[in-house]
Amino acid sequence: MIRIQQIISVFTILLLISGFSYAADLQEGFLGTKWGADVKEVKGLKRVFQKGDVSYYRNPQITYSIFDLETEKVTLGFFRDKFFAAYAEVESITVFDRVKSHLTQRFGSPTTIVKTQNQQTIYRWKYEKIKTKLKIFEKKGKMKLAFYYDPLAEKVNEVQRELFPPVPADSFSMDDRTRQEDMQDLKLKRRMDVFGF
Repeated sequence: MIRIQQIISVFTILLLISGFSYAADLQEGFLGTKWGADVKEVKGLKRVFQKGDVSYYRNPQITYSIFDLETEKVTLGFFRDKFFAAYAEVESITVFDRVKSHLTQRFGSPTTIVKTQNQQTIYRWKYEKIKTKLKIFEKKGKMKLAFYYDPLAEKVNEVQRELFPPVPADSFSMDDRTRQEDMQDLKLKRRMDVFGF
């Protein structure tokens, strides 16, 4: 019995060490691409979308392994040609649950954001300079795993706030408030479009 407890303890320690090792690796970059790397330094990329200073690329020749998720559908985001984000499509709810469990074991319980209007749930983990989000869009039936390098992602957010400033909140009638909320929803959708949602 004591021997089994020792084996379990060693196994648990190894899991924790591998989790911290992966987290440390994630601080440096994403699967071999350093955060802040110039787009010209990353070989094999094909641009799939661009909006303003943000452009998205894929490498169709690579299959990525993220946690236990194997996928070719990984998109890398660049802000002013500097690498700041990575997005991986999640193909099934089983894989989604496995990735969520894996992230929770490594980084603790997530912050959960539920957006009822969009039928969207976002699970978010933050570790030092990296934000990790696992998103499920119930209405569209899509799921995504996203990693953001916060120093550059914050700059992207600042630019977006400049492009889509908040509408002043003066005194409004009920109809005006409804229009105001609709305008804010539209602005939020535009901001989300930049991140490829």
